[in-house]
Amino acid sequence: MGTDRGASLVELAMALPLLMVLILGMVSSGISYNHNLSLSHTAREAARHGATLPVTNFASMDLWLDEIAARAVEDATGSLDPGTPGLIICVAYVHPNGSLATDSTRSRTNNGGTVSYAGSSCFVDGRPPDERRVQVSVTRETTFNALVFSTNITLDSEGVSRFEAGFGL
Repeated sequence: MGTDRGASLVELAMALPLLMVLILGMVSSGISYNHNLSLSHTAREAARHGATLPVTNFASMDLWLDEIAARAVEDATGSLDPGTPGLIICVAYVHPNGSLATDSTRSRTNNGGTVSYAGSSCFVDGRPPDERRVQVSVTRETTFNALVFSTNITLDSEGVSRFEAGFGL
């Protein structure tokens, strides 16, 4: 009987680190998964919002793109706040070239706080080239922790909606 004294304490000391790694890994995975779901929701909702927002309400296409990008940040429930590591938000109005200023493709990219505008789409979406559409792409980094192991993971999501507002443009 006397030889078993302290055996359970030794077993606990051996099993506790493994248990802590598993618990912390599960919590960290859950947080990363939550961020990923938030990004998917954000990309879809912002693209849908842009698809129903008339371009004619804005003085310029850049202001319209700013509105969609602001909506993406708002819909992300904190996942795209300024200062988020690896933050990239791209919003594009994809349009076959026409005669008006609103009849051309224009994009807005926020890359870590630096905003730029370009005459290109955010990504190749495989949609028909004559279709007007709104693209939203969101990217951020998150950290996966498992006690002694840690790595950065890049999360991203894309959303595309056919442009429905202001077809008289």
